[in-house]
Amino acid sequence: MTFEEEQRRGDSLDEASELVSLLSGSPEGPRHRRHEENLSFSSISSIASSISSIQIPKPQNVTNVTNILYFIIFIASYAGGFIELPLTRLIEDLICRDYYDVESKTEPIDESLCKEDAIQKQLAYLLAVLSTLYSIVAFVAAFPWGLAADKIGRKPIVAVSMTGLLVGALMELAVVYWSDVFPITLIWASAAGQLIGGGNGVLIAVVLSMIADATTEEDRAIAFLRAHVASLCGNLLSPSLAGLVMEKAGPWVPPLIGISLFSLGGIALFFLPETRAVKDTSEEPNDPDIPSPGSAISQIFGQFLDSLSILKSPSLILLFLTALCSMPVMDSTLQFLNQFVSKRYEIKIAQTGYVQSTYGVASIIMTLIILPWISGVLIDPATPARYRAKNEHYRDLSLARWSYAVLFLGALTLGISPTLSGFVVGLIIMAVGSGFGSLSKSLMSIFVDPEHRSRLFSLVGMVEVLGSVFSQPLLAGLFSLGLRWHGAWIGLPYLGLAALIAFSGSLLLFVRIPRTASSASRVTMDA
Repeated sequence: MTFEEEQRRGDSLDEASELVSLLSGSPEGPRHRRHEENLSFSSISSIASSISSIQIPKPQNVTNVTNILYFIIFIASYAGGFIELPLTRLIEDLICRDYYDVESKTEPIDESLCKEDAIQKQLAYLLAVLSTLYSIVAFVAAFPWGLAADKIGRKPIVAVSMTGLLVGALMELAVVYWSDVFPITLIWASAAGQLIGGGNGVLIAVVLSMIADATTEEDRAIAFLRAHVASLCGNLLSPSLAGLVMEKAGPWVPPLIGISLFSLGGIALFFLPETRAVKDTSEEPNDPDIPSPGSAISQIFGQFLDSLSILKSPSLILLFLTALCSMPVMDSTLQFLNQFVSKRYEIKIAQTGYVQSTYGVASIIMTLIILPWISGVLIDPATPARYRAKNEHYRDLSLARWSYAVLFLGALTLGISPTLSGFVVGLIIMAVGSGFGSLSKSLMSIFVDPEHRSRLFSLVGMVEVLGSVFSQPLLAGLFSLGLRWHGAWIGLPYLGLAALIAFSGSLLLFVRIPRTASSASRVTMDA
């Protein structure tokens, strides 16, 4: 969704509520049930309440509140790059030492020796299983913690979620550090950290909810755009600095920096007020009946089936299916990229951070400058009729189709490029199409009434989680197969990604803008 369009749709883009409605049964969304709030979360309540009881001076200015939240988003995302990049190298080194039967940790081993196919296959397998377990555990833990955020408050749940992410990272590093005691596969147990706070999904959703609470409808769209940019900058700019530190100080220093940065974000959280509106409990009758776990599960499943009823339009279903493509595209530009580039182009993993940051810089330029400019030109009355879109809905559909086409060309270039420079060109091409997800979600919103959009985007979130479950195993499996076939087939993961993008993009060819949305848009433009 473009910057200008977000400004025009501020009243319908409460994305925080859309993201957490499934998780928390938010009272703003139509899926709220009082009986769900009576579920027993005594342990969750005790943890969260103890955090919320800490008294810290609070900023009263709304701008200060949102700025601190942007800082937390940025610093948490930025810290991730300092952990993931060196962690890949550390795990590779352990597999490499086992492969060559080198027992001493102090005895140096050339990284170039670790690019053997057998080593890379095992590395891809370990990381794929780890990513899948993270997704599954986070999916299971998301609902109770989201419900707690609505019942107890946003701030304590954000603190607990950050604690869980920190625990998971420490568990990963502990297994690697004491590798002579623990088998490397025990790193998979770090996914259990997602049980504390629900993981990254709950953290992002509740932070966005805090931003929504602290802003007006007029400012909300801009606030979400800034939050998105803060996350994007953190995720995609940190690898270059992490790589530089790895080259100068070794692979263990960046994770320590990452943990320190993450802790800094946690400290900043204590300077925020609770943004959730306090309910008047006197208006609600006492209900001593607490549903059994089986009854609660039945209620949740019933709400899920009820939410599926909004998928009536064939065009909406097609747009809905494109969400499966989001996580594979994202994963292909994050941790998997580090391993792939290091193996194919025979460079150190530390140096792959610079390549990864190229995509980040290009995506930021595309999101903040190029895409908004193109969007404005396409509906500008001064634009020749041949190139001008009928309205913003047709514009978004056209841009979404072209974004998938460009994304396909980028993935194809990544798969067939024999040189690193060609690979970087492919990343830049992919960045041009990086707005595909936002454009698709913008189109989805015109097929449902405003009061049902929370359900819609909750379902979209579930589809994206399912995409994250198969994403890493798909990339790892194709990578192993490409190594087995040798030669140019090493690019098979990105060729497979290109095929998935082509399939998703082809669905948009059958999407039709509903007449009601088109008519409403024309009335607005004429006015």
